[in-house]
Amino acid sequence: MTLSGPPRPATRADVARLAGVSTAVVSYVVNDGPRPVADATRDRVLRAIRSLDYRPNASARALKRGSTKLLGLVLSEIINPFHSECIDALDSAASRRGYSILLASTHGDPERERLMRASLVERGVDGMIFLSLFPDDPADAATRAVDAGIPRLILDRSHPAQGFSTVGADAVEGARLATEHLLSHGHRRIAYIEGPLHPIVRDGRRSGWENALAAAGIRAPAPVVTDWSRAGGAEAVRILMDSPEPPTAVFAGSDLTAVGALQALHERGLRVPEDVAIVSFDGTAESEYAWPPLTTVRQPFGKMAQAAIESFVDGPKTPRAQVFPMQLILRASCGC
Repeated sequence: MTLSGPPRPATRADVARLAGVSTAVVSYVVNDGPRPVADATRDRVLRAIRSLDYRPNASARALKRGSTKLLGLVLSEIINPFHSECIDALDSAASRRGYSILLASTHGDPERERLMRASLVERGVDGMIFLSLFPDDPADAATRAVDAGIPRLILDRSHPAQGFSTVGADAVEGARLATEHLLSHGHRRIAYIEGPLHPIVRDGRRSGWENALAAAGIRAPAPVVTDWSRAGGAEAVRILMDSPEPPTAVFAGSDLTAVGALQALHERGLRVPEDVAIVSFDGTAESEYAWPPLTTVRQPFGKMAQAAIESFVDGPKTPRAQVFPMQLILRASCGC
């Protein structure tokens, strides 16, 4: 009795024989070039591919063209709505250019981050994108060296970083727009709530808020720093409402903190915007479906994602910084 193993995977030669063409023609169809193939011949090859369940060897194709068409995306967490919108925009932009995204979530663990970055390099990614991470931290030279040999980009960073390209929104201008809009409603006690930031990151949101208040002749109160979460936003508002001079308006550093702030205000029986107005930063879908819907300054997720992907596809070899304007979107939470 003869034992047979699993069936042998179909090869390019098998497809060529079934379609009655050369292996070169099969390659032209699979790789969409470099030479044109007549429509009738292409259809014959595609039918043979489907019939044999032929799957081109991705490693061989990558070796031939010198690119895997893979980009690594390393981020702190996935469940944050801001991160979800960034991922969706990056995936769409990458697909349009024939690239795929490999996700690696660090869960805030530095050792896991180092391992994830090393793993992506081993998989042959053409570049690395970092979101809500600080890969340019000079205090972590060992981790920075893991992927130093490939192009790297920091998303959601509005200022240059040595050795990295950066793509971000103009946070200072966005925060100024948000604060000036609250001022236009007659508010003078405008608080700012946010979470902690890494020392190497410039706090553009706080600067824009302070600049707008200063231009109106108002001294900015101390920001309330809790956590970049719904719970952090709720905690910040409780602190503010218990202060000797509670604000009449709040500028929240993210949609997530703004949603928590809304919850805390509702719990106290305060009306939004009649008692306290709120404007948020980011402009994710969560802001539109809060109650009341949040006035927000929106980051241009699509444009930033496209710029990020194109920097790997056909951008300059030297790192560069790109900054995009933000848009004020008016809804009910400010009193409009």
